[in-house]
Amino acid sequence: MTNKLALALTFALALVPTVALADKDFEDGTGATYDCAADPTVNISTGGGTYTFTGACKQINVNGGSVKITVAEVDELNVNGAGNTITADTVGAININGTKNKITWKKAKTGKKPAVATNGKGNSVAKAK
Repeated sequence: MTNKLALALTFALALVPTVALADKDFEDGTGATYDCAADPTVNISTGGGTYTFTGACKQINVNGGSVKITVAEVDELNVNGAGNTITADTVGAININGTKNKITWKKAKTGKKPAVATNGKGNSVAKAK
């Protein structure tokens, strides 16, 4: 019976999906350069700092203020806070909750422009010239 139980347990564990990598979290500091190939979901939960993201990011969540970000590519950009300045080469969707955030983008991931949802005052989203 022990061999059957061990075999059943081994088989059951083989069916369990592998655990995805945890999100990359920036919770303090003055900034960083990060390649999203290592983990495509990024959370910034601090104020201030300058961040550069290379590679293809799936999602960037900004939960702070006065953060400066440069992004090569992101599917979804979520900005919660105030006074953030973000430049994206390629972006799919932009969601803003906060005030006085400035976001510029060069290319939409699909179509002529990214999907934009903004909830707050004084936010600007524009195509870079």
